[in-house]
Amino acid sequence: NTPSKFQAYTAQATDSSILSATAAATATAGTVSVQVDKLAQAQVLSTLGQSGVTDAIGSGTTTTLTFQFGTITGGTLSNGTYSGATFTQDPGTSSGTVTITNKNNSLTGIRDAINAANIGVKASIINDGSATNGYRLVLQATGSGANRSMKITSSGDAAIGTLLGEDPAGTQHLTQSQLAQNASLSVNGIALTSASNTVTGA
Repeated sequence: NTPSKFQAYTAQATDSSILSATAAATATAGTVSVQVDKLAQAQVLSTLGQSGVTDAIGSGTTTTLTFQFGTITGGTLSNGTYSGATFTQDPGTSSGTVTITNKNNSLTGIRDAINAANIGVKASIINDGSATNGYRLVLQATGSGANRSMKITSSGDAAIGTLLGEDPAGTQHLTQSQLAQNASLSVNGIALTSASNTVTGA
């Protein structure tokens, strides 16, 4: 009574640990070759090491951190720092702000303020094992893709600006440990890119 139930297609990868796929309603029978060259990933930045997670940074002057998201092009990348690059803000992604005061001007306070702001950045603290100044604030974009690179400007306390200021086309106080990157793949020899590792519509 329902022929469509017997005419549906499913998709199966040769190695399901690498790739999974689903077939759309308009799929036809056949074999598809998929080659993955790069995986999409989120940008990760880290600050210089600090002596403790609750030590006050700066004088406590109210400071506004502004996060912009966009694409870094040109220039060279060496040891986590760009030279001669250009930053172009993504018009489809709005900026976000975080306020730091004398109540939260520590690594812990800044981490919590960034996470509470819900602006597309996840902050955490790591200890790199150094005998002194081993605590670092780590910032990771919550979305992957080349257009999710961060630019961070600061207005207020100079010490906070020195810790977190990040302009890929100018002065950079943070170190990039992972770049924002699109997935790069080909389907039956046709090149595709995707901001995430879930590719739809191919």
